[in-house]
Amino acid sequence: MKKLKYLFAIVVAFSMLLIAQPVHAVDTDPEIKATNYNLLVHLDTKKNQLQESATITIQNNTAKPITQVMVRNIASGVLTYDQKHYKGNKNKTTVIKQITANQQKLAYEFKGDESNILVDLPTSLTPGASTQINVEVQTDVPWRKDRFGYQAIAGGKIYNLSFCFPYLSDYRNGKWNYHPYNDEGENRNLAVSDYQAEIYAPKSYKVVTSGESHTKDGKTTVVAKDIRDFVIVASNKFKVSSTKANGIKINNYYYAGKSAKIYNQLAKQTAVDSIKLFTKKYGPYPYSELDLTESPFSSDTGGMEYSGLVMIAQDTFARKKAASKEDYDSVIEDVSHEVAHQWFFNTVGNDEYTEPWLDEGMAEFSEDIIFDLSSTKTSALYQKLMKTKQDASLMRDVKKMLNQQMKTAIKYKQGMIINYPLNKIPKKYDETDTAYNGGKSFYSLLRYLMGEKKFDQAMRDYYHTYYLKQATGKDFIAIIKKHDNSKAVNDLIKRYISPKYLQ
Repeated sequence: MKKLKYLFAIVVAFSMLLIAQPVHAVDTDPEIKATNYNLLVHLDTKKNQLQESATITIQNNTAKPITQVMVRNIASGVLTYDQKHYKGNKNKTTVIKQITANQQKLAYEFKGDESNILVDLPTSLTPGASTQINVEVQTDVPWRKDRFGYQAIAGGKIYNLSFCFPYLSDYRNGKWNYHPYNDEGENRNLAVSDYQAEIYAPKSYKVVTSGESHTKDGKTTVVAKDIRDFVIVASNKFKVSSTKANGIKINNYYYAGKSAKIYNQLAKQTAVDSIKLFTKKYGPYPYSELDLTESPFSSDTGGMEYSGLVMIAQDTFARKKAASKEDYDSVIEDVSHEVAHQWFFNTVGNDEYTEPWLDEGMAEFSEDIIFDLSSTKTSALYQKLMKTKQDASLMRDVKKMLNQQMKTAIKYKQGMIINYPLNKIPKKYDETDTAYNGGKSFYSLLRYLMGEKKFDQAMRDYYHTYYLKQATGKDFIAIIKKHDNSKAVNDLIKRYISPKYLQ
């Protein structure tokens, strides 16, 4: 997710420590894994309600038989939060209708809260074997400008449908991984799986999803391979415009408005340049297409990332008045940040509740350092819209200022701990301070100390090693030390990464 800030705000925030001893990579896939999801989803736009059926194929990769699995229904955590904080959502609920295997009802219990469902399997699942369970859920969609909710826009409606589909929790190190819902940050911990889906919505709605989809007569059929998190966005007022980058189709879903043409140009060009830059720096984009959806959020957030789809938090361009310079800036920030998440979180996964610095910090770094400090067609378009000329000397001055900040930070050993889990961040800080800004500072300083060439090699190694898998902080540090185990790099790590919270 993108926290709002100003474009080119690259003044570096600093953090603290890490490890003195060698570290070792952990298993990148969960020991009990969902290999496939088959979803049947009905969206009722009159009741603002979802009817969901999720058939989950589960494989036991442990060395012993298992008799239970944990299914997560994060919608319960979202709606519990909304009931307390939004008056209009007090009666919104999500209900497990039944859980079955081969049409046999399975017993289940809630663990901690109703987001976590411990399900009894009908028979013991032996090592290496697979089974299927089906989870049927009825979920109300809240009225909210967010990643899960619906709202009015452009004379119609938009439904952002994420954090509302049942999925198998991660089983690692002999236990199920599940986190309490955190509205300020994410709490996903998902392995890559294949999805097939049938989605039913009114014919007037354009339905956008992860993966490749086809819609006819209100039925959308989806095939999505290697997806970390599935999402649906539906609106009866979407316009769509497409382009390509590196052979990847980019679809931009947006709304009519006084500045809609400008939004469409900026969003698409930023996505094109982001894909080209991040492919060059890190490695290939894993999907055949990328969807952008104009999805107004509350004022303190800027977007949300999913496999092959990003929500861009805009609505000013759909209004009757012209957009401002700040609105132009915001589009570029949001799109470059969320597209960066296609590399970090969606392709190279991590537990975003316990180690958000791995994905949010890297997305901030990619946005501010890689994208903003590169000469792109986006920056040329921006200058054209602002009716100003590109100033190469200004970019040189910004880079010079950044290098001076790096030099000062190293000299005076500046830093702060950035690898707090969301529930352990000290009260004087928040996730923006630690994972976002602190993470960006850490990666920027690593790049400065290692040199751009060596740092880029390390990042490509990290991306290739954990491509469509899940990495931890230990894994990342091990890759960095493989490429540069100097005292300077180790000292920097110690100032930013606490071994207490290192996964």
